[in-house]
Amino acid sequence: MMQHVTWPALPYEKWAPTKKTLQMCAQMIGKARLGLSPPQPEWLHACLYLDARGLATGAMPYGERVITMGVDVYEGSLWVEASDGRRVTVPVAPGRSVAEIWADLGARLADLGIDVHLNDLPQEMADATPFRENRHDHTLVLADAQRFLQVMAAVDGVFEEFRSTFFGRSGVQFWWGACDFTVLLFSGRHETAPVDRGYIMRYDLDAEHMNAGFWPGDENAPDPVFYAYIHPRPDGCETAPVRPEHAGWVETLGQWVLPYEAVRTCDDPRQAILDFLRSVYSVAVTRGGWDLAAHEYVRPPSHP
Repeated sequence: MMQHVTWPALPYEKWAPTKKTLQMCAQMIGKARLGLSPPQPEWLHACLYLDARGLATGAMPYGERVITMGVDVYEGSLWVEASDGRRVTVPVAPGRSVAEIWADLGARLADLGIDVHLNDLPQEMADATPFRENRHDHTLVLADAQRFLQVMAAVDGVFEEFRSTFFGRSGVQFWWGACDFTVLLFSGRHETAPVDRGYIMRYDLDAEHMNAGFWPGDENAPDPVFYAYIHPRPDGCETAPVRPEHAGWVETLGQWVLPYEAVRTCDDPRQAILDFLRSVYSVAVTRGGWDLAAHEYVRPPSHP
């Protein structure tokens, strides 16, 4: 069994309190992005992005200004920057409750003259306590948050390499609802939005796409995994060969799963993830009817 410093262990039970508080902080800035950014297909106006110190919204328009927000897991803060040069921060560690963070964030936004309605209900979390009332979550251990960032940083390079040869709409995003870090490929074909799904999923499934990601686990399924699925689900995809050897189809989830522990302890974690992504994409081509030639990006030759 190989041990890779770049791919640390991420036992859910040891960092669960930090993960919960960190996710709620991510949801706070995610809700701001949702409120300030023009709508995009498949909710792409709501996602967050990885940066060198945590998670960030990217530029959001606000009148004639641009606003950017983020979570810094080294400084232990939420931060807000405006294109007029002003910057404010909200401490999130150590020992600050979600309610304190939420109240301070609202005050700091007001200091910058930013008026945006933020829903204070957690999304896709078992604890539905509104942020303004949540005084029981007050643990954000920076070392644990940094370890999660380290994993996402390592995964990011693999995701970017995988999508670099895809000629079409794609991207790498952090989704603050489920706390997963994903790479998305879109074939360009529309799909009829399902009418039997909730509001969010109904408008997340109106385009043909491949979704693959890293999920750090939760209280119901604590083992972190890589996952992948194709929408709409190709006929017979569950029997298609997918690499590496530890990857497999899980019918109850409707997706392929590759345990993170198997990846981080193998000889070459990067190659294992690439094999997983490329073999799932092969299923999209061979059984989902994606046009391989149309979606192949050929890089230009190096400039002399």
